Amino acid sequence: MGDPALFVELLLIATIVAILVQHVRLPYTLALVLAGVAVGLALQVPELPVDPHLWLLLFLPPLLFEGTINMDLEVLRRYATPVGTLALLGTLIQVTLLSAAFHYLLGFPLVLATLLGVILSPTDPVSVLSLFKEHGASRGLQTIVEGESVFNDGIAVVLYLIVLQLLSGEAVTVMGGTIEFVKVVAGGGLVGIVLGYLTHRLYSVIDDHLIEVGLSVVLAYGSFLVAERLEVSGVIAVVVAGLIIGNYGRIFSMSPSTRLSLKHFWEVGAFLINGLLFLLIGLSVERGQLLEGAGEIAIVFAIMAVGRGLAVYGLLSGYKALADRFFPGAWIHAVNWAGLRGSIPVALALGLPADVPQLARLKTITLGAVFLSLMVQGLTIKPLMSRLGLLRRTSEQEEFERAQGQAMAARAALSELEVLNQRGEISERLYRKLNRYFERKRAEATATLGLMTEDYGAVRRRQLGRVSTQLFAAERAALNEALRRGLLSEEVWGELKQDVDARLVEGEEVGWEQLWQEESVDLDEDTSPGQRPDDDRYS
Repeated sequence: MGDPALFVELLLIATIVAILVQHVRLPYTLALVLAGVAVGLALQVPELPVDPHLWLLLFLPPLLFEGTINMDLEVLRRYATPVGTLALLGTLIQVTLLSAAFHYLLGFPLVLATLLGVILSPTDPVSVLSLFKEHGASRGLQTIVEGESVFNDGIAVVLYLIVLQLLSGEAVTVMGGTIEFVKVVAGGGLVGIVLGYLTHRLYSVIDDHLIEVGLSVVLAYGSFLVAERLEVSGVIAVVVAGLIIGNYGRIFSMSPSTRLSLKHFWEVGAFLINGLLFLLIGLSVERGQLLEGAGEIAIVFAIMAVGRGLAVYGLLSGYKALADRFFPGAWIHAVNWAGLRGSIPVALALGLPADVPQLARLKTITLGAVFLSLMVQGLTIKPLMSRLGLLRRTSEQEEFERAQGQAMAARAALSELEVLNQRGEISERLYRKLNRYFERKRAEATATLGLMTEDYGAVRRRQLGRVSTQLFAAERAALNEALRRGLLSEEVWGELKQDVDARLVEGEEVGWEQLWQEESVDLDEDTSPGQRPDDDRYS
């Protein structure tokens, strides 16, 4: 199996796993790790001949850029204090606690203990954020969890590189390390601001979504490389550049088509990279060491949980006592348990140089700790959020989905029954009886859907969003087909597609109800079948 073939096969496995997890209650990232371990045990996979430094270059920029371009800077500003406190002080506290515990309890040399503490400090709450969005959790809570993750990734990588300098034999004092930390973080931020602003200005004179998406790739990797060449933080540069493009660039410089293309491109990129990362860490683990180190891995996970709890509860309890705005205590529990470990620790572990002492042990512990985090926290986060009352409208959504499924099933049965009757495969008497039964089921389910749409605003908004997205997608597909058949010129197709994309973006950003109100569609008006609407409303 050649190296290019190996990467293609890993992407295929990641895609298959993504399909399978839709039918089981298992986090995608956890399933990928299990698949990686299974493939590693079943097959003799060759070691990938890639320079460890390339892992960081290949994986970190797109993962960080994808996370930041979707963050709302205005909401982030409102919660800047808890986000900044957790990202900076929280990371430093956790690294200190983890390093001390690994040194004194597990016998790691202090520098290696610090390295492992740094590797395991970044959080990756992708599955948690998906859960929050699906169930309508508070925007503020989502911002705190996501903001902490983005910025503590950057801080952890800076610390990671400083510790690697120590391991290589360079003399680093506490004062020197602090100055170096401030220099690389501030320098990386400056590089991100400059390159992000220049790209934003460049977007304003370009109106081609392919070129603009390509520029975003150049910015993600270019800001990382330029910052590294200047010996400042490439990670911080990517984060800052992504925030600028995701807010100022998207709002002031991009067309609706470009916004959609950018969003979808980076979603696919993050999906593929996460898939590769979790499979590779599963493949790279020594088979025997995972079982031999099970007890040690359990201890590491317990230390991680305690260290994060001390940092989060200590810092956020202090913020809650001093803050001049409402800050629910339940949020503190949620933020603590939402700190899953995931792709960034995996990338840092894969990026360790080959001459690092106890390399296999460090990788094994990282895999095991990430695996336990995904399994324990990933599988219990939803029940905890529900118990805390942070996931809203769950029962109503489930009732709506149940009625929707019953209506769809009844319609399918009626359709099949009609086919059987037309073929003469069923008696007229049996046809009438079964037809009445399924018509009654369909009518009951449809009536329930109608009542729920009226009574529950959240259910209505969810249905409206799904239906609107499907309708606009159908419009785009029809325009593309008309262009392919030569019925539309490129110019007319571009104008019409731009209009559809603009409405799609507006619906996603300001809300579907507001969009339809602006389109003079009264969603509350009940026009019975056969009744003609007032002419002046549709003139």
